[in-house]
Amino acid sequence: MRKLIFAAIILIGATGPLTARAGERPILVQTAMPAMSETFDRNQAFAIGAGIVLGATAGSVLSSMRGTILVGAVAGGLIGAWWYSDHSEFATLEPRTK
Repeated sequence: MRKLIFAAIILIGATGPLTARAGERPILVQTAMPAMSETFDRNQAFAIGAGIVLGATAGSVLSSMRGTILVGAVAGGLIGAWWYSDHSEFATLEPRTK
């Protein structure tokens, strides 16, 4: 039974390219690539990468359990992203007046 299924898979795979043909020629349109400086910040990538490395190192040093390196790397990356961000998502509280 295995040989029959294997032969059917090989047959379908071999006859696919023989029956395929091209339709109309595609129209090639070139568009301008967006500037990398607008969407990619190297300093933020460095901060996140450094956080990942430091978090993974701290996770491996602090515990020998499985998965602590991964947890430390994720936590370090999140802390690095938070550290570099402009903190605009946090609203400042007005002082109380009484």
